[in-house]
Amino acid sequence: MNISINTSIWLLPLLLLLGCSERYYNGKGAEYLVYPETHVYEFTARDKVEATKKLAQIFDTIDDIDTGPTYVIEYKNNTAKSILKDSMKDLKYLPYRADAFSMTKNGALSSDIKVIVTFHNLAKAKCKPIEIETQNSSRNCFSEAARVQQVAHKERLVEGI
Repeated sequence: MNISINTSIWLLPLLLLLGCSERYYNGKGAEYLVYPETHVYEFTARDKVEATKKLAQIFDTIDDIDTGPTYVIEYKNNTAKSILKDSMKDLKYLPYRADAFSMTKNGALSSDIKVIVTFHNLAKAKCKPIEIETQNSSRNCFSEAARVQQVAHKERLVEGI
């Protein structure tokens, strides 16, 4: 086998780099936990504009966290129903995107409106800085954490939920 000096100059650093990169890229990714959260919002609607803003803010905040939550909405009277309709005016597709959506009249409520929301949240472990010479370095923790953050249906990440 006849290898020229030029070829060996190229080949030696390349082999050294490949050997290092194999060790460098072995490791764990991001660690995360998907868990269901249930929140109950009850309030009396004294001012229609303020109540509409509060409800719209609740719906927007939950939509940013999970695109498929479960909504159970109860209202006491027709005034509360009109407030609910006004707050969902800009969110026309909210009932269709939710996993479950129900809006029912309940005259026995102590407040005007009660919203029960169940959604899936994501808890992530902080990514540690990469250490090249360690056995369990996390090579793709940051990219996996960013990817998992963009998952629409977080409950499908883990079986059994």
